[in-house]
Amino acid sequence: MTTTWRIKIFSDYCTPKAARDDFSSSCFAENQPFYGEGKDFVFTILDDYTHAIILNKAMPKLNIPKERVIGLAQEPIPFLRLNDEFISYAQQYIGKYYVSDKGNLPDPFIEGNAFIYYYRPFPDVKKPNLISIMVSNKAFSSGHTYRHHLVQRILQTNLPIDIWGRGCFIYERTKDPRLKGNFKMYEPYTGYKYHIAIENFETNYYFSEKIINPLLLGTVPIYLGCKNIDKFFPNQYVKLTGNLDIDMNILELLCIMPEHYMKTIDIPGVENKVNLLKNMKSLFS
Repeated sequence: MTTTWRIKIFSDYCTPKAARDDFSSSCFAENQPFYGEGKDFVFTILDDYTHAIILNKAMPKLNIPKERVIGLAQEPIPFLRLNDEFISYAQQYIGKYYVSDKGNLPDPFIEGNAFIYYYRPFPDVKKPNLISIMVSNKAFSSGHTYRHHLVQRILQTNLPIDIWGRGCFIYERTKDPRLKGNFKMYEPYTGYKYHIAIENFETNYYFSEKIINPLLLGTVPIYLGCKNIDKFFPNQYVKLTGNLDIDMNILELLCIMPEHYMKTIDIPGVENKVNLLKNMKSLFS
C-alpha cells in the first residue's frame, strides 16, 4: 500500500494556496500518474502535511522532523539576502536547503537546482526568425548590465537580432526596426531559432525561466549564467563567455552559419529536469 506524501509549501512571497496552485499548474500535477490521493504525492494547504517545502526565507512553525523538510531558494544568493535569523532557523528545522552557491554557509545549505515555478509553454514548429534577446530597464545586477552592453554592440551592426523588453525605450533614438519593445508571454521565443539568455548573476547552480522557456519552446538558448548548466541540459545550448568581444564574435559567426550551431533539444528531457514533482524523491533523499 502506497504511503502518500502530503506536501505543504510555505513561501515568503505568497500563501500556501497560491504556491500549491502555481506548482500544481507548472508540474501538470493532475496529469502525473504518481500524483493524487492514495498515490505517491499530493500537495496540501492544511496542517495534515507529512512533508514541507520552504521557499526562500519563510519561517513557519513546523510539526514534522527536519528530515521531511527541504528549502528551495527561488533567487540567486545575492538577491536572497540570507540573515542570521533564517540561517539559525534552517539549521534547526530544515533537512536540506538548496541554494545557487553555498559559499561559507553551514549545513543544511547545499548547492543545487531550486526548481523555480515556470509557465509551461508548448513548442512552436515554425521559426522564420534567427535570434532574439530581451533587455529590461534595470541595471543593478551584472546580468542586467551585460545585456545592455551586448544590445549596444548589436545595434552598431546589421545582425538579424531582434530586441525585446522594457529596456528598448533607452535606444528609441536609433529608430532601429529590430527594437520590438514590450512583449506578451512567449513572443521573444516563438518564431526564433535562437534566443540570447543571460541570467542576472553567474552562479554555480541557479538557472531560471530565461533558459527554461526557450528550451521548452524548441528555441536554442545562447546562454550565460549557471556554471553547471551542462549537468542539466548538455549539448542543448550555445555558450557565451561574458567577454563582450568574444561573445559578439560568436553571434556574428552564428548569423553567418546558423545551422552549424544548431542543437537538438530534448523537450521531454528538459521537462523531466525542471518538474518539481518528478524530482521530489531525490530532493528529500
